[in-house]
Amino acid sequence: MGRPSTISTMHFGEFLTHEVSVICNQIFYTEYHVNSKFQELHNAQRQQCWKNLSVLLNRTPQQVKDFYYNSWIRQFSPDLNIYKDELLLLVLDFLKQNVEQKDIARLVCEKFTCRYQHIQFNVKIVNQFVRKIMLNPNYTF
Repeated sequence: MGRPSTISTMHFGEFLTHEVSVICNQIFYTEYHVNSKFQELHNAQRQQCWKNLSVLLNRTPQQVKDFYYNSWIRQFSPDLNIYKDELLLLVLDFLKQNVEQKDIARLVCEKFTCRYQHIQFNVKIVNQFVRKIMLNPNYTF
C-alpha cells in the first residue's frame, strides 16, 4: 500500500501532542498549549520531533516540518484577511519610501506585529501573507 497523499491534521496533532508530552514530561489538554510549548523547545528537540513524527506519518522529516509550518499552525493564527487592507497600505508606504522589495515583507511584518502586540500572530504566516499580497493585491488566505 502506498503512502497517503496528505498528512491528516488530526493525526498530526495527536502525534505532536505525544512527542511534546514525552519531551516535557507534561500532559497537554489542548493543541494550542502543545503548540505554545513546541515553540519553546530547543532546535535539537524540534529536530527530534520531526524525525519521530516522520516515522509515524510515513514522511520525511522535511515534509513533516513543512506541514507543521505551512498548514497545521494556521489554526492558531488570527484570520489575516481581516487585516489585508492595512497590510497592503503598509506595503505601499514602504514602496513609496523606496525601500528595497526584498526588505519590505520583513519590515511590514515587524511594524504590524508591533502594532498588534496584544494579538498572537505567527510571524512566519504574516510574512508569507505579506509576500503573497505583494505579488497579488487581491490574494486572500
